Amino acid sequence: MRKIFLILAVLTSSLFASDELNIDTLFKKQIGLRSITSFSLLSTGNANSYSLYPNITIGGDPTVWNDTKQVFLTQTFIYTLTPKFDILISGGGSYARQEYTNFFTNEYSAKNRIGFDNLWLGFIYTGDSIAELVPQITFQTAIIQREKAINQTKNFYLKSQSLQASLRGYSDPVVYSIYTGFGYNQNRKFKQFDIEYGHSIYIGGDLSIILSPKITLDLGAEQRFQTEQKINGYQNSEIRSIPTLSLGSTYSINSDTAVSVSASFGGSSASPDSVFGLSLWKKF
Repeated sequence: MRKIFLILAVLTSSLFASDELNIDTLFKKQIGLRSITSFSLLSTGNANSYSLYPNITIGGDPTVWNDTKQVFLTQTFIYTLTPKFDILISGGGSYARQEYTNFFTNEYSAKNRIGFDNLWLGFIYTGDSIAELVPQITFQTAIIQREKAINQTKNFYLKSQSLQASLRGYSDPVVYSIYTGFGYNQNRKFKQFDIEYGHSIYIGGDLSIILSPKITLDLGAEQRFQTEQKINGYQNSEIRSIPTLSLGSTYSINSDTAVSVSASFGGSSASPDSVFGLSLWKKF
């Protein structure tokens, strides 16, 4: 759900209906606070559990699920200190219904879980344009993550980091972005398990077609790889490929508020089948 994040943050915070549409109005920044409230529904028929922020990641719970449906609520605040530097903080929780087969009774059962998931802190640095392309670096670290393995739930601190680099450009009527990133995960030590989730590397691109001063059509594609998972030192997965395609639209209600809808679809057995999202963008 973060695939159109940087482009839309610029669009919704700086593009006004009365502005002439050009590279300056699209990429200008204003000092102050922006808020993004996101509601997402993830559905998958594979054995994995997922987290969505800051990017799609397969969790380390060794339970083999038949089907999972997760609802995520994420609140992100971005404060622009200077035109080149933003502070970012994001926190969220989720509800999950995970279905499985009880191998003792052969009965189809389900577990429900609701609660706080994580809190991330980071920054966004925007560089000077290079041949009308705007470079941007985003770094985030997980202050706290609340995770579950089998029947144990535990808090982890500063165990995950995310680094992403992107180039954004504009060619009337299209805003486009290419990006690449790396996600780092330290070991999680539960009471019975020492779990290595694996690290991730990804590359992708976004395209926002400006249909009118108030409406954009948003397209995206991403290829992600997550390295092998290990439990108590033993490898229990291969490198997992997680390709996704996304489609969405953003509507600017006024100069301070916008709403976006999006749908992402997986392209491999390791990907979630679908992720549907609704986001409210607000500038203060």
